[in-house]
Amino acid sequence: MGASTSTELIQIAQIPLALLAITGLDGILWPTQTLLQDNAIYDYIVVGAGSAGCVVARRLAEGGNSSVLVLEAGDDPPITAMIAGAFDLLPGSYVDYNYTSTRDEYAARSQNNYTMLTAGKMLGGSDSLNHFIHTRGTEYDYNCWAKITNDDSWRYDNVLPYFKKSERVDDPEILQAYGEYHGVNGPMGITRQPENDTVGDLLKSFAEVGNPTVLDLNANVYVGYTQPQYMFADRKRQTPAYTYLKPIKDYSNLHVSKNTRVTKIIFEGNVAVGVEAVFKGKTYRFRATKEIIVCAGVYNTPQLLMLSGIGHRRHLKSFNIDVIQDLPVGDNLVDQVAVSLVHKLKQYPIPIPAIPSDITKIPFPILVGSAAVNKTKQIPEYQTFNIFLAHDLPYLTIACAQVFGLRNEICDRWQKQVESRDSLYTLLTLLQPKSRGRVRLASSNPFDDPVVTTGYFDKDEDLIKMVAYVKDFISVGDTEYFKQIGAGLVGLNLRECADKEAGSDEFWKCYILNHASSPYHQTSTCPMGRVVDSQLLVKGVERLRVVDASVMPRIPRAAPNAAVIMLAEKASDMIKDANQ
Repeated sequence: MGASTSTELIQIAQIPLALLAITGLDGILWPTQTLLQDNAIYDYIVVGAGSAGCVVARRLAEGGNSSVLVLEAGDDPPITAMIAGAFDLLPGSYVDYNYTSTRDEYAARSQNNYTMLTAGKMLGGSDSLNHFIHTRGTEYDYNCWAKITNDDSWRYDNVLPYFKKSERVDDPEILQAYGEYHGVNGPMGITRQPENDTVGDLLKSFAEVGNPTVLDLNANVYVGYTQPQYMFADRKRQTPAYTYLKPIKDYSNLHVSKNTRVTKIIFEGNVAVGVEAVFKGKTYRFRATKEIIVCAGVYNTPQLLMLSGIGHRRHLKSFNIDVIQDLPVGDNLVDQVAVSLVHKLKQYPIPIPAIPSDITKIPFPILVGSAAVNKTKQIPEYQTFNIFLAHDLPYLTIACAQVFGLRNEICDRWQKQVESRDSLYTLLTLLQPKSRGRVRLASSNPFDDPVVTTGYFDKDEDLIKMVAYVKDFISVGDTEYFKQIGAGLVGLNLRECADKEAGSDEFWKCYILNHASSPYHQTSTCPMGRVVDSQLLVKGVERLRVVDASVMPRIPRAAPNAAVIMLAEKASDMIKDANQ
């Protein structure tokens, strides 16, 4: 099956999901649409019901003493947002903002000459359509936050209770070995897949080249290969919408309005007093007596702040927007740029296409590796997500073209070269890149998409390091198991790199630039210390707080979603303490 065909089939499969949403049959799980009244007054207004917004809404509504209005631009999640085997149906669908990067020289090598920037547009946000792997990063990441903000409350020892508060870990082996690092009573179920022979062989192979097998990368060991923990339990994805918002959907003090786009924060002087929002073509104004908490995400939060007069003065003036505060909003966009690699594995005599037998299960084994070139280091430099794809399932081209947006010719080449073989699809990410992108307004129209420049490889150092990490990773091909099954990298015969010596640094630079994509790990467009303070309050104004990935002063050495949920748990306590 070719990449273009796979993409078309995915798009066809998305149609009944949209129709199901229209019927409302999957809406019984979620809060009902609140009856909106212009100039209505609430204690708190939460803008955005993504990972952070769901957590904040739950914690502020608990106890019933505060009225909470949640305004979400998207709708209820489709039922597939909770089905593990259907996650690849969601990117590019109606529950994705479908943002794309500017057409810079790096994005031009991707499908359609831009980088896909998937962002969830529904209750639960991006956590309702991402890869649902649960990784925290290292203690050094959060100690660094504390140093940057000059606030020890962000040290790892002080944020660990909030990681634990969110978790309901169901894994006796992990709890016996590392129970002090995990929670068992939180809303979000966390589990692992059972190991199989192939996973064991792969773990041994990575260990053979200096990458130890570890039980838990979310404890006190940060380097090694492991079967990851998933936000998955009871045969359902554990999205914040399902685990935090659904249980309180009938609270009388919780008011949720979906398909509602917040277009502006209203100020009286430098005090945030309310918001303007559009629902079904009508503009409403809502007021907050305590705080407005913006949880709109790494792209939409800076866009809303800029539309409301908080941002670079010159940029705002270019759109005739009155300036409330001159702050570096939208700068410092960080993403753990990724490169895709594919190994062919064991061969089978006759390829027989199959359909996954149970889409409520995680569809394939995954190994996560946190690694460093120097094998004595205790802090990882790069991370790999290694997806084992059975020879009879069509996931390779789906992952390549639909999920990560690589060119069809690349995906087709890979598919052809692994025909009748199992394969290992690896996404290798640069954990702490030096390069930075930015988010800017396209216009003063809040319905125009923001202009996103990824900044990938803006610093030469990132590309040089990525070459070293790729070469370190592919040494696994020299191990006993890989040689025994005739394994090897595929897709190396690129016409764009034909003038480069195979295996040279220049070849790998060329390969990386032609296979780079976003792993959807963006952070830091409104970081602590520059746009918000360590209490997440926007500098220079009152009663306005930002709680989402945009406030991270530095990206953790992990997929950032677990950190977002931790951050939202901590912020909820900050908000309640400040408004007693």
